Amino acid sequence: MTTVQRLTNSCLTVSTDDGTTLFDPGFFTYESGHFDLSTIGDVQRVLITHEHRDHVSPEFVRWLVDRGDDVTVHCNQPVADLLANVGVAAVIADPPGVTSQDVDHEMLPNGATPPNRAYTLGAVLTHPGDSYQPTTSAPVLALPLITPWGTARKSVEFAQRLGPQQVIPIHDFYLTESGRSFITSLVGGVLAELGIEMIPLDWGDSATL
Repeated sequence: MTTVQRLTNSCLTVSTDDGTTLFDPGFFTYESGHFDLSTIGDVQRVLITHEHRDHVSPEFVRWLVDRGDDVTVHCNQPVADLLANVGVAAVIADPPGVTSQDVDHEMLPNGATPPNRAYTLGAVLTHPGDSYQPTTSAPVLALPLITPWGTARKSVEFAQRLGPQQVIPIHDFYLTESGRSFITSLVGGVLAELGIEMIPLDWGDSATL
């Protein structure tokens, strides 16, 4: 049995019989007060896609490491360098049962394309970070919806190309609750016509797959 919980924005936990993996512990989950951090259960692995603070808050990662007995953090080199500043030793290699694909972040308004590592947890879930460039997906894809580097239409095309069975919305912290509901419903309707199911998880919601 697999349970996926969306904390806020692009931060997810995926709990399987092998333990719990937390993806992209960004500042919004840690600092906004929109999620009760005390409800986070035991976490064994933290996977971080790239260095932007909405995907990695060094203070949040330090908090996760300090509260657990055996927490490993996996990321690319730029993120590892960032975490070293708060005394967190990260692992560049993928943990067992996880594969990754190193791609570029989609181009930002300033022209930057930082390195981005898309992670796939077993045959369960793929988290692409901030990139449309990953070439494969697990049955469940975490799908960015509202970004400064893409569009809802490009997100639909990305999902169509990878062909997951289901998607979970991520990257929408710019929006109000009603705004998140609207864009999730809008994109979900389009994906349904393509045979892809939207799992409409809002902040704090969970689903058993």
